[in-house]
Amino acid sequence: MYIFDRHCVCIYYQDWHRHRKSGAGSGGGGSSSVFGTTSTTTSMNGHVDGDSGGSSSSPAHSSAANQLTSHHSTTSQLTSLTSIFSEGRMINIEEEAKLVYGVVFSLRNFVRKLSGSQDGFLAYKTSNYKLHYYETPTGLKFVMNTDPSVDSLRQILRQIYTNFYVEYVVKNPLSPSEHPAGEGVNNEYFKAAIDKFVKSLPSYES
Repeated sequence: MYIFDRHCVCIYYQDWHRHRKSGAGSGGGGSSSVFGTTSTTTSMNGHVDGDSGGSSSSPAHSSAANQLTSHHSTTSQLTSLTSIFSEGRMINIEEEAKLVYGVVFSLRNFVRKLSGSQDGFLAYKTSNYKLHYYETPTGLKFVMNTDPSVDSLRQILRQIYTNFYVEYVVKNPLSPSEHPAGEGVNNEYFKAAIDKFVKSLPSYES
């Protein structure tokens, strides 16, 4: 799971599946065949889940061209991300977080252009993994990758924000309101609460 602040910086990361090589960033413990990916295929047969947002009129030629360019850029980022997750390639967490955010940012904007909805992007699924997304009113972005068979975790991510992030981070007088680069959320109570909560979910398999 990744948490990005409104400045696009990854301020928290926790992993329930993959074991990174020494020297790379790591998150919480545990193992799961659902909260992570093990497939070795790299096919890009993914689709975006989102709100329909209603019908829209035919866009102008220039708008269509911009959307096409955006789509090509998004496809390139998705291919890179899918390759990393499906092949089990290990890169440092900073690089991975930047790639994940790039995919989320591109897909969110792409869905907004197509649907007209400001809250249309919900998830993205390939044959190897499913990326779940929730954005708070203050601009925090919660992202979690799971097995593609897992149902939407949007409400789960919302619970993590309202029940744990607000409780252990926002209300903590010792926790900074802003997190400069390199200084993410470092709260053991927050980490332990999320770990216990995720492992209690029906979709989690130990």
